[in-house]
Amino acid sequence: MITEPLIIIALCIVFYGAFSSRLSKSVISAPMVFMLAGMATGAAGLGIFDIDIDNKTLEGFGELTLGFILFADAASTNARLLVRESRIPQRLLLVSLPLTVLFGALVAIVIFPNLSWQEAALIAAILAPTDAALGLAVVTSKYVPERIRQSVLVESGFNDGLALPAVLLFAALSFSMHDAGGQGVDYWITFAIKQITIGAAVGAIVGGGLGKVIHYADGKDWIDHSFRNLTCIGVAILTMFCAHVAGGNGFIAAFAGGLVFGSFCTRRAGSLTNFVEEEGQLFSLIIFFIFGAVLLPAASEHFTVFCILYALLSLTVIRMAPTALSLTGLGLKLPSKAFVGWFGPRGLASILFLLIAVEHEEMERLTEIEAIVYVTVFFSVMLHGATAAPLSKFYGHSAAAKVDSAVSEA
Repeated sequence: MITEPLIIIALCIVFYGAFSSRLSKSVISAPMVFMLAGMATGAAGLGIFDIDIDNKTLEGFGELTLGFILFADAASTNARLLVRESRIPQRLLLVSLPLTVLFGALVAIVIFPNLSWQEAALIAAILAPTDAALGLAVVTSKYVPERIRQSVLVESGFNDGLALPAVLLFAALSFSMHDAGGQGVDYWITFAIKQITIGAAVGAIVGGGLGKVIHYADGKDWIDHSFRNLTCIGVAILTMFCAHVAGGNGFIAAFAGGLVFGSFCTRRAGSLTNFVEEEGQLFSLIIFFIFGAVLLPAASEHFTVFCILYALLSLTVIRMAPTALSLTGLGLKLPSKAFVGWFGPRGLASILFLLIAVEHEEMERLTEIEAIVYVTVFFSVMLHGATAAPLSKFYGHSAAAKVDSAVSEA
């Protein structure tokens, strides 16, 4: 029976929802509440939530959830501002992301000398993508300059798709320990290029094409009110599916599709995608509950001081140093660089990418890799959730934020 787990999740939704407006401005975030509720009622707590969840099922659920979130976030992005202020997200994606993987791998090799370089790189790649939902107050705060908010959101939207080819490569390398999973370097370079370019192209075509259709139909009042939001669910799923069939990356397709969809449905994009966003948020909270109830306790026996050390370094130096380096020369003040660097939470994408990687069950140090990733996600949920609202307000009132905001407007 799954009655008890459903009741627990429902109670979390109701009670957090009842105080959500106040809590969203505090140090308590929704992912934090659901994760802690899962820990309290799961195998390591009261034992109420005792369900054996298949990794493949959770992986599929996670992919759908992440796709919904990326599509909805992109649709609400200010496309004009993004074009005008594209240098920040470009630097974060093309410079900071590779450096983060490199730094993360080097630090992992030093802290965990028993790991191969392939396994160290796999850990770094899994923990490279960010999850803006864990710092929701940052991307929704009126205090934070819009171009900083948009940059954090766009980085989170695209880095999932950019990191996935690296995760698959290093997972294959860790599995074989001799060659790239039986494939040459040319194969993986071609694979990565196809994933990115085809994913973006298919997402833009599908999202834009269906966006024009929905915009036209909605303008003619052909769409029944009850179906207005459901149509966007269909568009989000189709962008991912079509990209997958064409050989592209579904996550990149979802974000690219959302961007173009939002630009075609400018007046109605917000209301049309609200349902997609709400469904994505609900699904992600369920995953964080399962993470706290099942995944985290299963890996907890392998937690060590070194795992905790790496987790804290991953959230700070490994992330913030490459961010600061990548933003050099853009005129941003140091507090702005530090703010963007700190708010690179690790969450849903890291959990999902680990589930994808553990399909290679023959990997030698799988339990250690799981422990490192999961403890990093745990600290990220707690620390980024607790600091998102207060730091957004503090940074927003700082002189650096006012200067960087003025530069953007100029």
